[in-house]
Amino acid sequence: MAKKNRGQDSKILLILIGILVVCLFMIAFLFYKYFYAGTSGTKYGDRLDGIENYVLKDTLVDDIKALYTSEDSVGEITINNEGKIIYINMDFTKSIKVATAQSLAVKSLEAIGEENLTYYEIQYILTYSGEEENENFPIFGSKNANSLKVVW
Repeated sequence: MAKKNRGQDSKILLILIGILVVCLFMIAFLFYKYFYAGTSGTKYGDRLDGIENYVLKDTLVDDIKALYTSEDSVGEITINNEGKIIYINMDFTKSIKVATAQSLAVKSLEAIGEENLTYYEIQYILTYSGEEENENFPIFGSKNANSLKVVW
């Protein structure tokens, strides 16, 4: 009787192990499908649909920098376009008022073009690297695609 009971116990144990293995494979498959399936597209997904209607000029960086050639307080300007967001970093070499720095930064919107301002978002970072002490910097600003106003 002990051998028969032992045989039934090992069959039940094998069945339970089989069920456990199947469950682990199902969990692994669902984990993969939830987190990794469908990620073979672009990193933006469908968020850039219609961007071909709002093409930025190839000379955008030079056009923006040209707006500030006569400004001696503006140092280095860095422009970077990532998807629908244009990042503009401006460094000021002379201590100026916050309102003046903000108005100088907003001047860059002219080069982007009014039709593109309704599609692209603009992010500003204004920094100061001059000799004098200035606690007003850095200044961060943003212009939403649904608004023509820059929020600081």
